[in-house]
Amino acid sequence: MVSDDALLRRLARSSGLRAGEVRRLVQLQVVVVGGEILQPALVRRLRRIRRLRRDLGLSLDAAIIVLRLLDRIDELEGTHAGPPRARVVDDPPK
Repeated sequence: MVSDDALLRRLARSSGLRAGEVRRLVQLQVVVVGGEILQPALVRRLRRIRRLRRDLGLSLDAAIIVLRLLDRIDELEGTHAGPPRARVVDDPPK
């Protein structure tokens, strides 16, 4: 069985984050680690946090807030049936 520290180090290596950052994300339940296998969705989520920090210069706490907002947007958009529809206008505005 893989220890929790070993799993956190593997997640850190796979995502580009530091082990301490991954540990904090797990403590705050931003990511949920289950089992010994690295789940692709978990690694993608951690990489998204890394990109938010790197590309936008956000602190870890700010990246967590943005990630939760993006999760909420994804959840709300998931309630719509199908892709968003465009409105067709026959006559251009005058």
